[in-house]
Amino acid sequence: MGVPKLNHPVYEMSQPHRHDFYQCVLVEKGEIVMEVDFEKIRLIDRHVFLSYPGQIHHIVLSHIQRGWFLAFDSATLDNNLRSILDQFLTEIMLMQLSQQLSASFYSLMDHLYQIYANPGQLYQQQALQAMTSAFIYQLASAYLQEERSALSRHSVRNIEISKTFRALLRHHYKSLRTTSQFAAKMNITASHLNDTVKSVTGFPVTYHIQQELIREAQRLLCSSDQTIMEIAGALGFDDTKYFTRLFSKVSGVAPGKYRKDKSQVL
Repeated sequence: MGVPKLNHPVYEMSQPHRHDFYQCVLVEKGEIVMEVDFEKIRLIDRHVFLSYPGQIHHIVLSHIQRGWFLAFDSATLDNNLRSILDQFLTEIMLMQLSQQLSASFYSLMDHLYQIYANPGQLYQQQALQAMTSAFIYQLASAYLQEERSALSRHSVRNIEISKTFRALLRHHYKSLRTTSQFAAKMNITASHLNDTVKSVTGFPVTYHIQQELIREAQRLLCSSDQTIMEIAGALGFDDTKYFTRLFSKVSGVAPGKYRKDKSQVL
C-alpha cells in the first residue's frame, strides 16, 4: 500500500496500465484528466476518484497543486467494505465533496501520509490499514448517499436486487452468462431479475453481461499480447467467431481493429 502525495511529476500513471489493487485520487487544488477504461474523467478542486482492481487507466493531463494518491490491496479492506464497493452500480466512482467533508478527508489523508512517511514507528502497517479502511468507509458512505438520492424513486428491494446482481457480475462474468444463471444464484425468477435490473439501471441483464465481458476484452486487447483466440478462451468463449461477432456488435469495431486503433492512440 502506498500514499505518495501528488505534488510531484506523476510516475507510471502517465502510461496506460492496470493493477490488481484499488487506486484513489483526491484533489484538493488543481486539475487532473484521466482515462479510465477508455472513458475520460476530469477531477478538479474537492474531487475524489476511486478505481477498481483490473481497470485500465492513465493520466492525460495533470496540473495538481495539492492532492493525494492512495493505492491499496483489497485485503486491506474487511469483507463488509469490499461488499459495499462491489455493489455500487457504476464502474467509475467519482464525486465532488462538500467543503465540510473535503476538510475531513484532507485531514485524514494528511495524517495517513504522515504515518506512511515514518517507517520506523511501531505498528505502522496496522495503523495504515485501519486508517485506509476508515477513509474508504467515509468515501463509500458519501457516495452511497449520492447513489440513493439518484435512485430515490425505486424501492429499497429493487435497488438491493440490482446491487446484488452487480456484485455477482463483477466476480462471475466469465462463468455466469445468462439471466437464468444469475437469477438462480439470487433465488428469484429470471423475469423478475431482468425486469428489476432494467427498471433501476435502464438496461436488461443481458446488456450488463455483454458490457462486462467486452470491457474486459478491451482491457486485454490493450494491455496484453494475447491473441484474439486466447482472449476469447480466457473469457470463456469456445467459439472465437462468436466472440468476434459479439465484440463487434457491442463496441462497433472488430477486436483486431480495436487493438490496432488503440495502440496508435496510446
